[in-house]
Parts: sequence; structure tokens; C-alpha cells
Amino acid sequence: MSKHINNNNDHETITQSALPVINVLHDHATIMEIEEESSSQQTWRRVMSPEIVEVEEAQENGSVISTRDVVDVFVAVGKHDMDVVKWAIDHAVAPEARVYLVHVFSPVTHIQTPVGKLSRSQLSKEQVQIYINEENNKRRSLLQKYIRLCTDAKIGVETMLLESNNTTKAILDLISVVNITKLVIGTKRAPSLRRLRKGPGKGEFVKKNAPNFCEVSIIHNGKQVNIDQQRHVAGVTPTNAPTTSQNGLKVSTLQPERKFFECACFSRNFD
Repeated sequence: MSKHINNNNDHETITQSALPVINVLHDHATIMEIEEESSSQQTWRRVMSPEIVEVEEAQENGSVISTRDVVDVFVAVGKHDMDVVKWAIDHAVAPEARVYLVHVFSPVTHIQTPVGKLSRSQLSKEQVQIYINEENNKRRSLLQKYIRLCTDAKIGVETMLLESNNTTKAILDLISVVNITKLVIGTKRAPSLRRLRKGPGKGEFVKKNAPNFCEVSIIHNGKQVNIDQQRHVAGVTPTNAPTTSQNGLKVSTLQPERKFFECACFSRNFD
């Protein structure tokens, strides 16, 4: 269970979830208390912006990934990405490597009620909390099916939640923040010239704009899609030179919007 307090001029939110949250922040401070679950104990960590102050896992070269020789695989997952996770397990995960399930969800700004969709500011804290708890339970249930695939294959698995209105931008920044070198992401429709003329899908956009050090595999219907790397796709360029905080964790600062990405990797191992 975690407690996430989000302070700004408009509202204060307290959410509870068994999953850690990585936040894309916009001009406000965030304090998080993360409870890390394991079979034998529970560990609380206090994380304050603008820097992550406690990360127990060994860090090298600013990466939040442990200093092992194997390359861990990050898999971006949405509601219907079983084929993406299966492909990653079968083709991308080396022995002893871990899978990091990355899920992006939107901040709560409006809530559906019997009288229609209302702004969260129009509801009481109790009503907002009930909705947030319901959404947390849905995310937990969603990720559990992907976690089960990994554990059945005897692969270590951890979860990373990103709160952002821009899925592709959040993933692109995450690549630089945690030095992701292998990313697997799905696409719902096979790329085509017509589709590319209309604009790339999320997977194609991430692949086109990812840093050179990151290998991005796009999966469609359980098969890898090859995309012409020479086609230019205009869009947001991720921050490629994250700064290093005093504890060694890289924090990517986005200018000039004064946005920054605060990130830590929290273990969630399932034996």
C-alpha cells in the first residue's frame, strides 16, 4: 500500500495503492510514502521532490537498475497487451533478467457520477478518495494478469506506474531517467504508409524518438513490427541529458516548461 500526497494550489489528494507511482510533475511539489511489499516484511520509503532521497537498490552510472550484468526488459502495458508481454518473455528476456511492467495512467481531474461528469473540485475528499481507490483496484487487477505471465515463466517482475496526460512523452522521458536499453511496446494496428501519413501510433512514435542507446521493439498481434528508421516523425523530443541528484539518481529536467520527472524503481518481486 502506498500513500501519495499531491499538493498544489487547487487540491490535495491522498491516494492508496499497493503499487508504486512515478510522477510527471508540473510546477508543484510531491511527497510520497511508498510501502514496499515482500513475503517477509514491508518497508516504508519517504520520497520528496525534487529529488529521490532513498533508493536502497545498488546504483551505478545514475541508473536505478541494479548493477547486474544482464539487461532488464521494460514492457509498456495498457489494457490489452497480453501478446506484448508474451512476446517479451519469449524473445526479449535473457536468463536472470527482470521484466519491468510500465503502465501510464492519467491524473484524476474529472469523475463520472450519476448526474454526469464532475470536476474533482466539485466533490468531497471522501468521494474523490472512493473513486481513486476504485481506479487503483482496476490497475492492480490489470497488472496482475501480466505479473502472472511472468511468474509462470519464472521471471522476476516489477511494476512501475507513471501518472501523466501524455503517454508517449512519459515513456520517452522514463527511458532517459532510468537508462532503459531494451523496451517492448505494443501497437493496435499494423503500421502502413496510410497510417503513418495520418500520424504514428504510440509505439511507432516512441521508437522514432527514443535515444539511440534504447532498443525499442514494437509488437502487433504477438509479432514484432519492423519500421523504416529513415522515416521522420515530428514530435516531442525527450530529454537526453538528465542531471544527477545528490544521491546518484538521475533526474530529468524538462525546460522551458519547468516540468521535471521524478522517478525511482521499487521492487515488487513475486516468487
